[in-house]
Amino acid sequence: MLIAKWTGFAVFAALSLGLNVSVAGAQSVSGVQSANLPDIKMQTPPLAARMAPVPDEAPASKREGPLNVHVFGDSLGDGIWAGLYRLLPKADGYKVTKHSRVSTGLVRKDYYDWPKAVRQIVAKNRVDVAIVMIGTNDRQTIVEGGRHALRSANWEDIYKARIDDMTQVLKDEGAQVYWVELPAMRSVGFGRDMRYFNDLFRERASVNGITFVPTWQQMLDENGKYSAYGFDDRGRKRLMRANDGIHFTMRGYVKLASLVTNAMADTTVVPAATPVAVQQAPVIEKPQAPVAPVAPVVDVPTPAARPGDDHAAVDKEDEPHRSERPGLSDMASSIASALSDLRGFVLPEPKPGRADDLRQPNQPGR
Repeated sequence: MLIAKWTGFAVFAALSLGLNVSVAGAQSVSGVQSANLPDIKMQTPPLAARMAPVPDEAPASKREGPLNVHVFGDSLGDGIWAGLYRLLPKADGYKVTKHSRVSTGLVRKDYYDWPKAVRQIVAKNRVDVAIVMIGTNDRQTIVEGGRHALRSANWEDIYKARIDDMTQVLKDEGAQVYWVELPAMRSVGFGRDMRYFNDLFRERASVNGITFVPTWQQMLDENGKYSAYGFDDRGRKRLMRANDGIHFTMRGYVKLASLVTNAMADTTVVPAATPVAVQQAPVIEKPQAPVAPVAPVVDVPTPAARPGDDHAAVDKEDEPHRSERPGLSDMASSIASALSDLRGFVLPEPKPGRADDLRQPNQPGR
């Protein structure tokens, strides 16, 4: 009897001991699973969380700050910058910066290397919009692995490559590029070469996927002819072209720049306060005598001796007789005052031979 009781007690003790060992073993496994990560609950994530798609990249952030508009080109680029500076004020969310250089072009890299200069500019500045107007100084021989005459096959290949190079540098920086067509010229011979350049610019703009801004037809009169006069934004017929038949008055540059702002409005995400572009006024069949401009435009001598300034070689048979200009000093001061009447624009110090140097006397033979 006693043996039976001890036997039953032993069996009960053994069963109890085995159960305790099993529970302890389970607790030890649980302890091993969480020993290395004591502060993290070992839970399986919900199925929806595990199946949720992971986006490839974060959404692009909205552009902050002003729309940075940079202008590149020659003396016409100088003028279109002045017009854009007036039409795209800083108060409306624009920052217009001038990089144009008079007497430069894509031919004379020894004088000014535009593709190289553009690389340096984009390395230091954010360029949202690039405006290019160039070519009036490029009726010259290209010297690269030999001498290549204007319009020759080699000349054209090299010139196109330089257009593409300059364009690609701007595109690589994310800029929207607007290549502006050279406007109609008074000289038939000079205009013929400008049409040739425009054909190249138009072709390369199409190939490179940038915007080509037409200006030639838009700057002609109601009869499709070159005219020094045109309509301003108030419908008044005003003097638009300078006496050299190439450059413009300030009103002319504002009208020229309006063609660019129209193109920008069609293709660019611009600030909310977009300025109203200057519209072409309806043609007046019998206009009254034109009202004299506030600031009369005088004949600006072109620096014939500077390298790259080939547009000075306008055909002489196309040049009309020029009248005397009384009171040149007074007129220059008046023009300087009118040009300074822009939004925060300070007229730079005139330099000899530049288009804004209105104090020089007539040059012999011009």
